[in-house]
Amino acid sequence: MYLTRTTLLLIMCSYMLFVSTVDWISQPAGAWYRPFLVALAVIVIAAFCHREQNSDDL
Repeated sequence: MYLTRTTLLLIMCSYMLFVSTVDWISQPAGAWYRPFLVALAVIVIAAFCHREQNSDDL
């Protein structure tokens, strides 16, 4: 399976961010929308990476 550089970079950054923010997300005294902010960031980054591909690459 071939992974583009941007996809591999997204996977590595997502892993590093997940490890560092898992405590921040799961704090019971935190805001209810914290997990949704992280999910929104992942969706935006994935959409940006997908936008850069040509239609011939699909």
